[in-house]
Amino acid sequence: MKPSTGVPPYRTERGSGAVELVLTTAFILIPMAILLLSLPLMVAYRAMGDAAAREAVRACATAFDPSSGQQRAESLAHRILDERGLSPEATEVTVDCQSAWKPGGVVSATVSFRTPLIKVVGLGSLGSVTIHRSFRERIETYRSTP
Repeated sequence: MKPSTGVPPYRTERGSGAVELVLTTAFILIPMAILLLSLPLMVAYRAMGDAAAREAVRACATAFDPSSGQQRAESLAHRILDERGLSPEATEVTVDCQSAWKPGGVVSATVSFRTPLIKVVGLGSLGSVTIHRSFRERIETYRSTP
């Protein structure tokens, strides 16, 4: 027979390690793993926004006139975002091609779009975040304009 310690058997710490392991895994480790797996996706979305803004500004800066440059830049940015799976209604492209249209002037473009905050393959997405990316470029100083 075991000697009695005076503590009721239901008050011992026996088996609490297994419960703590399950709770730690469910409430801390799994959400952390999901966040870490979503990080490369957020980096890819930011790079996509950078590419769209950069190419829009280059299209504007190399155009022959500001109106065609504006049109070409907006369509190019929308095409880049559309090729990567973003719908046109979820994106906003702002190109300032006409206010600084002169040799040495600076043109700019801003791209904004909504993306899922956490995306788990097979389960869907959770939350959303708006990403804003912008880029500026100087029009060539010694450029001949029509």
